[in-house]
Amino acid sequence: MTRRLALQASLGLVAGPGFAEARLPQFRTARYQFIELDPVEPMAPLTLQGLDGKPAIAQPVPGKINLVYLWATWCPVCRITLPRFERQLASFKAQGVEIVTISTDERELAHVRAYLARLGISRLPVFYDRGGKAIAASGKGQPLSTAEGLPVIYVTDRRGGVRGYMLGEADWGASQAMALLDHVGRL
Repeated sequence: MTRRLALQASLGLVAGPGFAEARLPQFRTARYQFIELDPVEPMAPLTLQGLDGKPAIAQPVPGKINLVYLWATWCPVCRITLPRFERQLASFKAQGVEIVTISTDERELAHVRAYLARLGISRLPVFYDRGGKAIAASGKGQPLSTAEGLPVIYVTDRRGGVRGYMLGEADWGASQAMALLDHVGRL
């Protein structure tokens, strides 16, 4: 083996694993694509309300991949996505993926509860952040935002780092999405 070949091989071994982790697999719909964040920042715990009106902490479940879905009752896409997540909840849990949903509705909590009841949502974890004020007030240390619009879904890794986000409607049970989540699970 020549010295040059040995150097190239050793550089390949050093650069190979890092390069493989550098980019996540693509996931896109007809209108939107998953946007990878760099640097990865941890999701700060948010003090919000549960559906019962009591204070509740929204944060990624440690050791799990988390889908953090920000939505509102006025959002037409959310009428599709929330029931889909309700149906897929057990399948996601079996694959080590948790779903956290946060209503950023301007309307009263009673309106949000009635909306969820009409959609048949009973098992999905739901938090309430009226007008997205807690998310906005959490400041620079919080990578979550509604600034680009709703709905938006964030993906966190097993350490709670926000790996990226996607706007709009998407089937997170689709093979392209599952490949992305599988890759995040190995990071």
